[in-house]
Amino acid sequence: MKSYKPMNAKAQKIQVERIIEDCRVIAQEHIKNWRPTDPKWDVVEGCAYLRLSTDHQVAVEKGSLEQQIYIAINEAENRSNADKINYRIRYFFIEPGLTGRNDDRPEFNAMRVSIKKQTYKFVIFKEIARIARDATIWKDFFKLCIQSECEVIIRGLPINPNDPTSLLQLDILAAFAEYESNQISKRTRESNFSAITTSGKFNSTHQVLGLDQQVVNGEPRVVFYPESEFRKSLRRGVSRAGSMFAK
Repeated sequence: MKSYKPMNAKAQKIQVERIIEDCRVIAQEHIKNWRPTDPKWDVVEGCAYLRLSTDHQVAVEKGSLEQQIYIAINEAENRSNADKINYRIRYFFIEPGLTGRNDDRPEFNAMRVSIKKQTYKFVIFKEIARIARDATIWKDFFKLCIQSECEVIIRGLPINPNDPTSLLQLDILAAFAEYESNQISKRTRESNFSAITTSGKFNSTHQVLGLDQQVVNGEPRVVFYPESEFRKSLRRGVSRAGSMFAK
C-alpha cells in the first residue's frame, strides 16, 4: 500500500496556485456567459468575495472555495427573482490562504477600494466570517458599504447590514464569532495534541519526556492527557530525568 507523504511548502504552493487558477476559470466562465433573469428588468453590477484561512485549507478543501463561487452565483439569482432586478456579478475577489483576523489582505483591500469608488452596487459573501472574525473590521466595512451605497448580501445573516441601526446588533454577533474562533483554535490544538499522543512515533518502547506511558494490551502506550494535564506530565518527566542524572 502506497504511504501518504505530506506536501512540502513548495509543492503546496504550486497546488494552491493551480486551485486558485481553476477557481478563476470557473468565475470567468460565469461572468462571460451571464444572462439576465429577465431582460425587461434593470441590471445592477456587483462583486463577490471568497476566502479560505490557510494555504493548507485551500490545498485540501478545493471544493469549499469553488462552493463559495456557486453560492455567490445562486445568491445573485435569488436576489434577482426577489427584487425583480438583474444582479450581475462582474468580479470575484478570491483570497487564498489568509486569515480573517486582520484586514491586511490584498484582495480584500482591492475590493474596499473599488467599493469606495462606487464601482459595485452590491457585494456577496458566503458568510460573515469570510469578511473577518474581528467585529471592528465588520463595522468599518459595513459603514463603508452604506456610505458608498453598496448592498451587502450574506446568506442567512440575522440582521440587515445595509441598515445603520442594525449595526448596533453587531456586538452580539461579534461575541458569537469570537467564541466560534476560540473554539476552532481549541479544537485544532486538541486534535494536534491527540495526533501526537496516538502516533506510532511516540508510542515506541522508550518513554518520551512529558508523555507518561502505561501498558495497554501488553504494549507500552502513551497516556492521553487534556492540555492542562500535559504540563503536569511534563514536569514529572523532567523530575524523573533530573533524578536519573543526580544518581
